[in-house]
Amino acid sequence: MQNVFRFRNDLISNYRSFSRSFTKISAADICGKVEEAYHQGRYWPEPLIQINPNYQRASTVEKLVEEGLLHAGCDVLFRVGKPPAPLQSMELFKHQMEAVTKASQNRSFVVTTGTGSGKSLAFFLPIVHQILKAKEQPGPRRTRAIIIYPMNALANSQAEEIGKFLQNPGADQLGLSIARYTGQESEADRKRIAANPPDILLTNFMMLELILTRFDPEVDSRVVANCQGLEFLVLDELHTYRGRQGADVAMLVRRLRQRLQASNLLCIGTSATMSSTGSVEDRKRTVASVASKLFGTRVTEDDVIGETLQRATNPVPMPTSTTRIP
Repeated sequence: MQNVFRFRNDLISNYRSFSRSFTKISAADICGKVEEAYHQGRYWPEPLIQINPNYQRASTVEKLVEEGLLHAGCDVLFRVGKPPAPLQSMELFKHQMEAVTKASQNRSFVVTTGTGSGKSLAFFLPIVHQILKAKEQPGPRRTRAIIIYPMNALANSQAEEIGKFLQNPGADQLGLSIARYTGQESEADRKRIAANPPDILLTNFMMLELILTRFDPEVDSRVVANCQGLEFLVLDELHTYRGRQGADVAMLVRRLRQRLQASNLLCIGTSATMSSTGSVEDRKRTVASVASKLFGTRVTEDDVIGETLQRATNPVPMPTSTTRIP
C-alpha cells in the first residue's frame, strides 16, 4: 500500500458500486437527490488521521489490589510479559482507573478514549472484580455480565484477547469463565454453554434479540434463564447504535432488564468517536444524553470518562547555538 488515501478512495468506490447494485431509481427527482447525497459523501466519513497519543498512567492492578479497589485475583489474571521473564502487573491509564472507581460507586458510565487506549480493560477489570467477589459467596453459578458487540469479528477478537489472560499462571484457579454466543457456535457448544453458564457472555445485539424473542426452548431459553439478575451490560462501540438501529437496541436493553429482573443493572458504554463538536463539556453532555436514551438509565456528564494525555516530549526549549563569523 503506497498511498493510504488512494486506498481509501478505491475502497469507497468499490463499496459504492456494490451498495448501489441492488436498486435502480427510476424517478428522476429522487435519483437526483440520492446522487447529490453520494457526491457530498453523506454515506461515509472523511479520512481520519491520528497519532498514537501518550495516555497518562495512574497506577497498576497490583496497587489497586493493595488498596482494596480490586479483588486479589485480578492481579493474578491481568499480568503481562514475555516468558521466561516473570509476568508484571499491568499498568493502568488514568481513564481505566476512573472506570474502576465509577463501577465501585455502582454508577453507569461511558469511556470515550482513542483507539488502542484499553477501553476493553476499563470494563473487564470492574466486571471481573465483582464476579470474583461473588464467587466467595455460596450460590448457584450464573451469568453476571453480558457484553454486546456490533460485529462478530469484534466478539471473536475480544474472546481471543481475554483468553490469553486466562492462560496466565494461577488463572485457572480463579474459576472465571467467558463464552461467546453469537450464532457461530456448534450445537454442542450451545448446549454446553446452556448447561454450564459462563460468568461473562460475549454476543451481538441481533443474537441477543433472537434468544429473547424467537428462542430455542431447550437451549436458548436456558442461556437467558442463567442471566437472571444480570449485574453488568456493556455496549461496545456505542457510536454504532444510532437511528433505527439505535432505537432497536434501546428497546432491547429495556426488554433485557425486564426479562432478567435486573433492577440493579450497571451499564457501560465504550466509543472512540461519539462526539467531536463543541467544548469538552458540550461533547460530554451529548454523550451522556445518547447513553441515557440507549441504556434507559441516567448517565450524567460526570459519568463520561475521557482521555488524559501525558506529554511525551521535553517542554524545555533547547538552547540555540550561534556561530560567530570572524
